[in-house]
Amino acid sequence: MSRKTMRLWLVSHEDGRKSGYAMRSWDSLFDQPVPSAYGATEAEVRAAIERTLAARIASGEDTIDRYLWDETFHVSSVLVDVAPLSFVEKQPVVGSRTIPLRVRYAWSRVESGAIRVMLPRLGMWLLLEDLEGARAAIQHVVAGGLLGAAGRALYELREEPDEVVREWDPELTTHTTTAEDAEVHHAPPTLRAIAEDLTARATAGRLPQLVGDDPTFDATVPELDRDRPPSLLLVGGEGVGKTSFVQRFAKRLASQRRGGNKRGRPRLWSTSRDRILAGMTYLGMWQERCLSLVEELASSGDLLHVDRLLALLERQHDGSSIAEVLGPAIVAGEIRVVAECTESELEECRRRAGALVDAFRVVRIDEPSRDAMPAFLSLYQQRVRGPAFHPEAWKRLVRHLDAYQRHQRFPGKGVRFLDWMARHTASTESTATRVYPSDVSRAFARFSGLPLELLDDDVAFGSAKIAGALRARVIGQDDACATAARVLARFKAGMNDPERPLGSLLFVGSTGVGKTELAKQIARFLFGSEERMIRVDMSEYLAPGSAPRLLASTPGASSLADRVRKEPLSLVLLDEIEKAHPEVFDLLLGVLGEGRLTDSLGRLVDFRMSLVVMTSNLGASEPVAPGFGAALEPDFERAVRSAFRPELFNRIDRVVRFRNLAHDDLLRIVDLELASAAKRTGLVRRAITLDVDADARTRLAELGWHRARGARPLRRVIEERVVTPIAVLLAGAPELRDRTMRVRAERGEITVALGAS
Repeated sequence: MSRKTMRLWLVSHEDGRKSGYAMRSWDSLFDQPVPSAYGATEAEVRAAIERTLAARIASGEDTIDRYLWDETFHVSSVLVDVAPLSFVEKQPVVGSRTIPLRVRYAWSRVESGAIRVMLPRLGMWLLLEDLEGARAAIQHVVAGGLLGAAGRALYELREEPDEVVREWDPELTTHTTTAEDAEVHHAPPTLRAIAEDLTARATAGRLPQLVGDDPTFDATVPELDRDRPPSLLLVGGEGVGKTSFVQRFAKRLASQRRGGNKRGRPRLWSTSRDRILAGMTYLGMWQERCLSLVEELASSGDLLHVDRLLALLERQHDGSSIAEVLGPAIVAGEIRVVAECTESELEECRRRAGALVDAFRVVRIDEPSRDAMPAFLSLYQQRVRGPAFHPEAWKRLVRHLDAYQRHQRFPGKGVRFLDWMARHTASTESTATRVYPSDVSRAFARFSGLPLELLDDDVAFGSAKIAGALRARVIGQDDACATAARVLARFKAGMNDPERPLGSLLFVGSTGVGKTELAKQIARFLFGSEERMIRVDMSEYLAPGSAPRLLASTPGASSLADRVRKEPLSLVLLDEIEKAHPEVFDLLLGVLGEGRLTDSLGRLVDFRMSLVVMTSNLGASEPVAPGFGAALEPDFERAVRSAFRPELFNRIDRVVRFRNLAHDDLLRIVDLELASAAKRTGLVRRAITLDVDADARTRLAELGWHRARGARPLRRVIEERVVTPIAVLLAGAPELRDRTMRVRAERGEITVALGAS
């Protein structure tokens, strides 16, 4: 019999990254989840899973035997109907409507002849008498396990582009215990459970290779080499090199321990707030864990690294914080901690816990100069063995990063871009041996979503071309498109104020005339996708005291501050701005004036790479019938000035006026929506075309216009009167190919019929 090997369930995501799940043959009560990882490459995922499993085996928490297989696995899929979470009068309930979820599973035949079915992403497995029963069994298990799940959770479980089973034979399958394993095994239990020994990783050569020198680290070495190094607070922006400082420290400690001074030099463990709190569900559990952590650190003399000091100060559900438990021991010098924060977070930490901050030796890590970046990035590129860059290409890359990634700092943002470029080059099997400035601009356009026309100075793209691109999808608002285009042209020319948002526009006009549609098209043009539009319904912030919800930064929150922090290159749409409480306008003063907002945790959120668009119906009464609006346009600007304080109004770049739609505009919108419907997969696959005569177009335009909602109902009308009848015909006659669907208006009703073959 051949030697058994491991199996890895590998998921390839749409962005090219990978997820992996080790497959095991049996589970026990209170078992830990299977080792899993998420990374840029399959090799990275395998290495992370191997480290996790090796640590569990070394600590006696797991055994390799149940991860070994000699069976051959096949991959199939099944469509499962799941009833998701819904709400009735704000009460969470199990929804009555189901969502179809395609689930991929692995199956193999065991010695007894039974069928083993495994759902690695869901952590489920079962044995079946035959494969024919797999669909019903999986439907029962998955539908029950996900009953009432939130829509977000179901989206995360959607079918990915590729899910396969890989045979895997890592070294640990034949690994014998080493001195390093023994050291991990005898490490304090709490530290072993919630933290990673960075010195052990450095000893094993598993920390990233560092590039260049760090003058700040070199200046701190005398303090780090003391018998009892002090607690350190590393202060700097995202990407400035705080994590590299910690890794240099770990490597130095590992080197000293290898030199025969193992007992005299401490180890450096790394953890986070989330790891400390993981699994602590009952009252008092996490506090007990923290007390054990203090005891182990005090007795061993080891140091603890936490990635964010501010996170330790956050209040938990019982009202206390991790810092309140660890703080007294840190202040007394019983334990030493290496923590990180930004300058803005430091001020918040001082405000909340000044005595705790004073117990740290503050080490400020400054961002290196732009002039030093080409040499640094070139050295890093040599380390990763990427293609050589032309000297001017390095300058252009630094310029792009400096202009369009202002929410991050050098050198981190440069390293992240080069890592992304290396992955993209590998996936496309590029054979380029030298990178030129134009190559950098094209790559950065894909990386950021910004159009190449805006990035490359060699490409002419004036406001007329931008307006034309917007008018192609926004009908009847040529002046509004031209005004928006002028703001984007200012960005293209590099003439926008670098300390304010890319632009701040107020769209005013009647309901259903295209304000939101123009915002979507700007997001698509400027950032590559409508999904880069962050939409906030300001009518939800009508009540006094609602403004802080825009700043909330708690687990699971989806506030404006959180969403812009995650995606600074975005269009922020503040819908129906006039309905917001005046407290919201006070917050917007900082956003529109300085391009910054401070969230509930005291962290700065950067809006300088965002385009802020506000919409309003101020000055607009009910829309008049299409075709009669030209002479009845209201005085929007006077209404806006009377509604907003001067200090807010003066921070708005442009008030963009939307006129009422004419009858011809509605017909053009009908044509646009019908053209979009004709491109749907079901019609294209069957080579079916639409034939819509003038009477039908006119009737659809009439049905799609509403006195109070303008042209908003038009898309729904086309969906109900045209698309749905076609779908019914096709469902009843799936063999139809190369035919025409005739759409006509008869006695005021829209009819759909199959044309002559």
